[in-house]
Amino acid sequence: MEKLYDLLKRIFGVLLLLPPFVVAFFAGGIYFKLAVFLALIILYYELYRLVTNRFNLYAFLFGVLAISVSFWKEEMIVSLLLLSLFGVINYLMGFSVKEALMLLAIVVFVLVPANILVDLREISIKLSAFVLATNWMFDAGAYLSGKLFGRRRIFTNISPGKTLEGLIGGILTSVIVGGILGHFFWSPGKVIGFSLTGLYIGILAQIGDLLESAIKREKGVKDSGRIMPGHGGLFDRVDSLLVSLMGFYLAFRIFKEFYL
Repeated sequence: MEKLYDLLKRIFGVLLLLPPFVVAFFAGGIYFKLAVFLALIILYYELYRLVTNRFNLYAFLFGVLAISVSFWKEEMIVSLLLLSLFGVINYLMGFSVKEALMLLAIVVFVLVPANILVDLREISIKLSAFVLATNWMFDAGAYLSGKLFGRRRIFTNISPGKTLEGLIGGILTSVIVGGILGHFFWSPGKVIGFSLTGLYIGILAQIGDLLESAIKREKGVKDSGRIMPGHGGLFDRVDSLLVSLMGFYLAFRIFKEFYL
């Protein structure tokens, strides 16, 4: 009964926020960019509170400014200047060098994937849908496989709840979904290539999930926030996607002809 209740909460959390994102995704253009920007600010807030033991309003707001200008202006020199100033301001506001560098790192960690997602959506709706679908299906497959068949614990020093069965289930799901999408979105001749891409995204998704687990374990917290019922914070939901987007974008740039 407890497992069923947990599953229903997770489904409700997805149904609460997924439809507006899907509408913005298919609308594209400024609508999708605004949706990604809103998610970016929420992620920044959650991670800011997660990695620091205190909240400095002035440093936080300068971070919002740096993120906003970097996201909308898309000029590398301006972005680097603002991000550098953000790191310095955090230090001047009383944060330790480690905390200042960590805050700078989280800004880059959420800003880069956000820009990548917008760029992929502008290049090809099929390509961006492929990355989102395979990543989220990895999460779903890993969760269900772990709940139903999970026995062998792995990564116990980082995330005690992770099981080998969950990992295998998640990767198999992303491989299968990748192959299916490759067949229908592109061509039957690309099924193997897109299945391998699904495998790649599944591995990246697991790395992203473990990264978030390591941060939360170090800080002694269960969730990054409470915006999504059954899921915790937004970072709890997209932790794997952040790494998947960066890793896939690298592969896309190297093998561009195949993916287009």
